[in-house]
Amino acid sequence: MDRSLAEKTSPMLCLRTLLTMALAAVLGSLCSCGKSAPEPHAKYPEEMMKIVILHADEYRQDITAIDRLVFDEKPFDKDRRALLATKLGELAARVKAAKDSHFLEIEAYEITRLADGFKNMPEQPLRSQLPNQWMRIRNNLFDDRSWFARSAADLETAPGGSQ
Repeated sequence: MDRSLAEKTSPMLCLRTLLTMALAAVLGSLCSCGKSAPEPHAKYPEEMMKIVILHADEYRQDITAIDRLVFDEKPFDKDRRALLATKLGELAARVKAAKDSHFLEIEAYEITRLADGFKNMPEQPLRSQLPNQWMRIRNNLFDDRSWFARSAADLETAPGGSQ
């Protein structure tokens, strides 16, 4: 009796494994949605792994504008989301153009993914996830500065007296 049970479950396990693998492959291709990470350059591994730190002062206007949009306590309405996506897109383009570096290409891609990822995200998850992801990317790219915002309390007054 045990033998017939084993004979029946063995093909079922094989079929289940194949179906799981096929499902994983389909889901993996669907999740990419035509967007892929930057292709690795055909350079020496040392060059591919080299981390490039950009001078934050050269990007201060961009960084503070994004900080203000990310950390401001006002609701994330349609206009704010669109402006943030634009600012992140502009920063991604500047980062990618800064130097021929695979590291910078990857970070520019991360910025672009961040901009795409929050467009339709509900308010509550956005409030917790966006600041953390922005600070992670900002800290990867730029040398730390005292003027970086880490919360709404750190925001400098915007030109014209409003935040």
